[in-house]
Amino acid sequence: MSDIQVIIGVDNGISGGLCAISGFHGLLLDSIAMPIEETNGKSEVCVRGVLHWLDQFSPLSTLIAIEEPLKHAKSSQAMRSMSISFGKILGLCETVKYPVYRVQVKEWQDIQLGKCLAKGQTKVKALAIANNLWPDENWLATSRSRTPHDGMIDAALIAHYYLNYKV
Repeated sequence: MSDIQVIIGVDNGISGGLCAISGFHGLLLDSIAMPIEETNGKSEVCVRGVLHWLDQFSPLSTLIAIEEPLKHAKSSQAMRSMSISFGKILGLCETVKYPVYRVQVKEWQDIQLGKCLAKGQTKVKALAIANNLWPDENWLATSRSRTPHDGMIDAALIAHYYLNYKV
């Protein structure tokens, strides 16, 4: 049995999300869209915003399960953005001494969503599974949002993956 009280799933990137679940029973504790800020005219992860959100779980024993950047992306700018986001969050975790589990997207998606989904079906399946696991959650980033936030959903499933397949 693990002594981890909170598992934070991190869908890495500026359109990603953060989600905390109980390390004991998997109940969803909180989730947010990734905090971002403008730096030299480009959006980046706001480490202060991430830390502020994480502070609500202190002094609980917390583990960060973070999605690693892909080895290939549609563009060099997308690759750059994902790598910067990952590096900033990883640096924060190391500084604050959070234990980190790095997960590849294919690793958690194959287990959680199943293999060989048709293009565009991963988001639909992820939402269906998340709704089944946490039926009271609406996955909206803000009260004005109309569609579920993919990053928050993926972050929740990353945390759930760690709890059920890695602990």
